[in-house]
Amino acid sequence: MKLLYRDSNLTVISNLLQAPQAPDKQISGMVDESVKLAKMFCEMKWPVYALLDSHHPDIPEPPYPPHCLAGTDESKLVPALQFLENEPNVTLRCKGCIDGFLGSFENDGSNVFVDWVKANNIKAILVVGICTDICVLDFVCSALSARNRGFLTPLEDVIVYSRGCATFDLPVHVARNIKGALAHPQELMHHMGLYMAKGRGAKVVSQVSFATQ
Repeated sequence: MKLLYRDSNLTVISNLLQAPQAPDKQISGMVDESVKLAKMFCEMKWPVYALLDSHHPDIPEPPYPPHCLAGTDESKLVPALQFLENEPNVTLRCKGCIDGFLGSFENDGSNVFVDWVKANNIKAILVVGICTDICVLDFVCSALSARNRGFLTPLEDVIVYSRGCATFDLPVHVARNIKGALAHPQELMHHMGLYMAKGRGAKVVSQVSFATQ
């Protein structure tokens, strides 16, 4: 499917774009696509909302082991995306939980993402990031539920760019030697994440382009 938008009411959500632990083709491709989109949005001065995992070491998130702890390199953007830190159209949000929507809540009950959508009059969001079946899917499902309940007006479309998403690979022979771990076949889980997102009402696309006029 090819996605064509003619106005600035499409924006990009970058979810959990931290450096992978080892070279990975799917993850590298996700980063490359995210960088292309991010640069394009910044050139057009369109709003970007970037979520970074920044977990507290004393707040466990079972079944997941400690990861992306606040202040560590894992909680930072990959080098190719660190330019976002200096872009005026970019909102960076450190989140202390898997779900970026829930992670956007402040202590006073306000939600930075909800306020951002309303302030920028966002009608469609384009979601990219890692992991397709975990962080991306959780955020997409929460955003869709909030939209359906009227909390995200004027948001209409939640769009997931398949080539801009990726997940990790944990083969059976590796998981077998890790207590409590489940195998996580990368390609299968990536497509399951996309399938579930589409089933919940998101638009899943494999190409993105923008009209010049």
